[in-house]
Amino acid sequence: MDTNALREFIDKLLSEQPKNSLKVYFSYWNAPRYISFLPQISTEVQDEILSAALHNLSTQFGNTIVAYNPVGVADGEIEKLDKDTIEKINAYCESITDGTVIKDMNTLKVDKIDFYCLEINLDGQAVFLFRQFHKLKRLRKGILTRIVNNELQITDSNFLGIEEAVDIVLFGDDVYLMNHISLERIFKYRDEFLKKTNEALGELLTQNIISNIDQFTEDCRNDIRIMKRFTNIMTKERLPLFFDNYEKVPDIVEILGLDIDFDEDGRLVYREKSQLFHIINLLSDAYFKSLIAERAGVAKTEGEI
Repeated sequence: MDTNALREFIDKLLSEQPKNSLKVYFSYWNAPRYISFLPQISTEVQDEILSAALHNLSTQFGNTIVAYNPVGVADGEIEKLDKDTIEKINAYCESITDGTVIKDMNTLKVDKIDFYCLEINLDGQAVFLFRQFHKLKRLRKGILTRIVNNELQITDSNFLGIEEAVDIVLFGDDVYLMNHISLERIFKYRDEFLKKTNEALGELLTQNIISNIDQFTEDCRNDIRIMKRFTNIMTKERLPLFFDNYEKVPDIVEILGLDIDFDEDGRLVYREKSQLFHIINLLSDAYFKSLIAERAGVAKTEGEI
C-alpha cells in the first residue's frame, strides 16, 4: 500500500471514530520470542487513546517519506521500508494471536515491558502503532491516590503510560519509522546489522585485500556504527565497485593522507580501531573530489556523493 492509502485510512479513523476498534498490547522480547499482554479497555478509554494517537500521527504524515537508511535520517523525514525486511515482525505478530497473547494482566510485570502497540481496525483494514515504553517513576516520598466513586483511594505507582507520540507504523506490508532508533529497540534490528556485516566481511575475506582480517572482523562486529555502515554498503551493493577499482585505492589514500599502509601483496594493513572509518569510507566510495577547486574529502550523506 502507498503512503496516500495510509493517510486516507488515518483520516477515515478520525472522521468515523469507530467503537470497539482498538486493542492495546504491552510487549517485551524474551528470546527467542515476544511476550504480549492484552488488557480489556473501556469504550471511554479507547476514545481517549485513539483521539490522542491519531491526531498526532496525522500531523506527521505531511513530512517527506524517504527510504530507510541504517546510518541515519535528516530531521523531519519519515523512513519507509518493507515489512519483509524486518525479521522479527512475524515473531511479534505471532505473539498477539488469539492462542498466544496473554489476557491475564495479573501476570504482567511492568518493569519487563519494552514497548506497547495499538492495533486499530476498520472495515477489514488494520494499522499498528508502536511506541517504546517509558515507565513512570515512583514518587520519592508520599503516596499516589485517585478518585473512585467519589472516594479517595491509594493506587499502585506502576502506571502503564500511553503517549500521543508513535515510533513505528505498520500498515499492510509497509513500515514507517517516525523514530529512527526505534527499529533497533523494538524489533532488535541490530541482528540485521550484524547479518549484513558478516556478509560483507565474508566477501572481504574471499577477496583477501585486508591483512589482519581477524582483528578487523572483531572490531567491526563490536561497533554498531560500523555495522550500520556495512548494512548500507551491502544494501546499495557498493562492494563490487570497490573490488573492481581497487587499483585506485593507494592513490586515494595518499591524496587524502589516510592512516593506511599496504603490505607487499598490496593489501590494506589493519592495525587499530582508528582506521575503521577510513576503510569503511573507501568501501562505500564516500570519498570525492570537487569539480571547481578539486578539493578531496569525504561525503557525510549519500546525497553529497
